[in-house]
Amino acid sequence: MKDIDLLVEVARMYYDQDLTQQEIADKIYVSRSRVSRLIKKAKALGIVEIIIKPSFENHHNLEKILRDRFSLKDVLVAYSENSGIQEEFDSVCSMGASYLSSILNEHSVLSVSHGKTVATTVQNLKPHRTLPGMKVVQLAGSLENTSNPTVDEMYTMQQVAVLYGCEMKRLFLPYLMDDEESRQLLLKRNAAIEIFRVHQEVDTFISGVDTLLYWTDHIGEKNVAPLMKNGAVGCIWGYFFDINGAIIETPLYDRMIIPKRSIFQTAENRICIANDRFKMKAILGALRGGLCNVLITNSKIARHLLTLDSEPGLERPT
Repeated sequence: MKDIDLLVEVARMYYDQDLTQQEIADKIYVSRSRVSRLIKKAKALGIVEIIIKPSFENHHNLEKILRDRFSLKDVLVAYSENSGIQEEFDSVCSMGASYLSSILNEHSVLSVSHGKTVATTVQNLKPHRTLPGMKVVQLAGSLENTSNPTVDEMYTMQQVAVLYGCEMKRLFLPYLMDDEESRQLLLKRNAAIEIFRVHQEVDTFISGVDTLLYWTDHIGEKNVAPLMKNGAVGCIWGYFFDINGAIIETPLYDRMIIPKRSIFQTAENRICIANDRFKMKAILGALRGGLCNVLITNSKIARHLLTLDSEPGLERPT
């Protein structure tokens, strides 16, 4: 084999086939250090050209701007300028799975919300090891009229528990009770008391944000109309909030099986994964109010968020 052919072959194995330098060395019967020199020579001769695309640099800048603008702990923006809707969705869910996997450990107490994006993120998890010391906890009751049970949080948390071989604490209660008295009676059950105690230990949650339209389907227009009148733009973990993230008070909370609102201060990792353009105001409100401190989204939504945050009439209060 000519020297130039060898350089091309080694470069292909390393960059196209993702073989390690040791694997390449074993294949061509040379030392690993020899492979390293061949790779460097291939770059020096122009056989290999590494290009950092400006578009990817640009989305890195978007992450920094969003992080600074909303005082976020972390921001991950999937490049989506030339992507279709499905490709955008897949990229965000894959990125969310990688991030979640990177922060979970034996001591984590995790909660996952309902929704297709969170469910797909969990399906993309590929843990390298089990975490038997971890816990997965259900933060809110279950919606009784869910058309797709595979996006319900109980189903999704069960998948997490199987993947990581960890304990799961389910809350066998509906999301919305008929009245406050019924809610109080259920919360006195020993099982409910134990789970709400564990709620205080939750250090990580991953959630989408809901629009008011979503809740109209579940609690009816009669209950949603007053919330809209008071400026509600979205909902997370059962709490309705306005464009600035201020939680709007409603008698519904006396009937809902939801966590204490202190979860938005006590959870160390409050991950919002967002991929729906029609939820822009809801996402913006969640960011402004600090209801989440980690954002995972795509570059189109990132740009729209920054534009919306500066739009006349939607300025933050001074």
